[in-house]
Amino acid sequence: MFSYTQMQKIIKQSVRGGDGEVHCRDYINSSMNSMPFEAFGLNEMQPGATIPEHCHADSEEFYFIVSGRGTGIHNGRQFEVGPGDGWLCRAGETHGILNSLVQGQVLTFASVFFAPKKAE
Repeated sequence: MFSYTQMQKIIKQSVRGGDGEVHCRDYINSSMNSMPFEAFGLNEMQPGATIPEHCHADSEEFYFIVSGRGTGIHNGRQFEVGPGDGWLCRAGETHGILNSLVQGQVLTFASVFFAPKKAE
């Protein structure tokens, strides 16, 4: 059982060179190595926070918007996102997320990092 109120909150500053704070709670991480992914986290981007476009060469990431409205970035294309929206970033693709669309809001999103595929 994972309880939001009992999860350790990690405050990250300037994620990937962006602005502001992102408060993160990692529900699953790589120490649970029987899972097909590296991490599952709930992220609360503070007002004005940004995670600029960046790339993970060896892993894939899925963003899922829980609450708030923001701007998603995928391979250089920007688009508005809101509750229920999500996008998958394959290894080598660029992606990011900006919480600058609605002044004063916290933008909450889940992120799933998938483990690199092992060579057979």
